[in-house]
Amino acid sequence: MDEARELLEAYNRKIVSVYIEHELSPLSGHDGSYLLSNGKALFSWESEITRHRNCHYDGNPSISRFNYMHLLDDILLCSDEILYFTAQLFLYRPYINNPLRNSINTNTGTAFFPVIVNTATRRYQMFTNVCYEKVYNFWDRIGDLIASYFPSIFTGHIYFGNVIDRLERQYSGNADFAWLLDFKKNHYVKYNEERIKSVHNISLATEQKWKQLGHVTDEEKTRELVELIQGYPEQFRDMHNLSKEGVVKALSFLEFLNGELGYACPE
Repeated sequence: MDEARELLEAYNRKIVSVYIEHELSPLSGHDGSYLLSNGKALFSWESEITRHRNCHYDGNPSISRFNYMHLLDDILLCSDEILYFTAQLFLYRPYINNPLRNSINTNTGTAFFPVIVNTATRRYQMFTNVCYEKVYNFWDRIGDLIASYFPSIFTGHIYFGNVIDRLERQYSGNADFAWLLDFKKNHYVKYNEERIKSVHNISLATEQKWKQLGHVTDEEKTRELVELIQGYPEQFRDMHNLSKEGVVKALSFLEFLNGELGYACPE
């Protein structure tokens, strides 16, 4: 075996050990069972639900059959991506710069908390930005899934947020939709604001670096920033767990819509 392959396999074993240590489980499950939190098998349950939508529109030349298998594959990929890049955060966190740990006392007795961007810190910052993007991708696909049941309503750009906003008035009384609405208002909006800022205005790494530089003699502010930065691995792990539950809620909502909208395959 060549050296590069040995290194890659050792690296993969390490990532798997991070998954186990920090309880990172993909949507497919560690054992590849694809069992969801409600005990149902993802592929068979999704197929049993969504086939009725396609049956309903068969023969309608203006509305195409929706390829749910492709979408489900994408959602599973997004789950794997969130998990992998979150594992990177757990892996690098012990080695990133900690201004509190590296503090220096000046000749005048002032405590100075230096900002040192070492290799581990830079990679940690990069993977944090990637995690924001992957969470967005996951929920963008959930938006596509729900919007597919309303082909005459959602004809342009589709995003999770605008799908939920458009349907809120009519379906907020449904428990599964209510969960998705609560997630959107109390979790997704904040995440997406951070993502948009990082993509279009200033990267997370640059913003945090200059915040730290502005507080190099302020221990309290430095501690707040350190706690924020070091909390990203758990934050994205929790977001991934919510995302997996979001799949269950979205499919349950579509199951409700089959009856509500009269979607049914012929007996």
